[in-house]
Amino acid sequence: MTTQLTLKRRAADARPRAMRREGRLPAVLYGHRGTEALALEIDQRSVDDLLKRVHVNNTIFDLKVQRGWSGKVLLREVQHDTVSRTPLHLSFFAIAGHGSIALDLPLVFHGVPQGVKVGGGLLEKVLTELSVTAPPERVPDTIEVDVSAMQVGDILYIKDLHLPEGIEVAHPDLAVATVIPSPTRRELESIAAAEESGGEETTEAAPSEEEPA
Repeated sequence: MTTQLTLKRRAADARPRAMRREGRLPAVLYGHRGTEALALEIDQRSVDDLLKRVHVNNTIFDLKVQRGWSGKVLLREVQHDTVSRTPLHLSFFAIAGHGSIALDLPLVFHGVPQGVKVGGGLLEKVLTELSVTAPPERVPDTIEVDVSAMQVGDILYIKDLHLPEGIEVAHPDLAVATVIPSPTRRELESIAAAEESGGEETTEAAPSEEEPA
């Protein structure tokens, strides 16, 4: 996926509320040239389009500032309105000049486990993304996970994955996926009975009051 975004610098006297009324949002680019940061603006339509294709701390893409800086960035943060959840502010992080960067990559599972195909088990995905550290030029779009050889009872760990060169993980012993046995008919009936009994309300009749003779 190729994503390119062109923004312009934000005027020094620009007021965020006024910008939002005009369909523009404040943004900032940091991480380039030491600690220098650039105040930017982005129109609402571009925000909507960007958030359909890019996820926070996940996707590297190209950003160009009109009459200024250009390079590869990460979307580090999107601030939302606490009530409407509409975006209010975006933060971009320039990755050029950094030895390694930390980001979350989605896991893409391939194949049908033998334990599912033959053994009748169920594939349980424990993780859907992986936190990694890597040089910017070596970051893939996704991490591929082949589960086709897994049998019932097998557990696939992060350390078992074939990661691209230069990709490092902090917790290699975390489980990625497992193949569990399918519940038996008796187990299913037991679960259904428990759910049914749990949903029923028991009402005790109030003791009747007899009038004295």
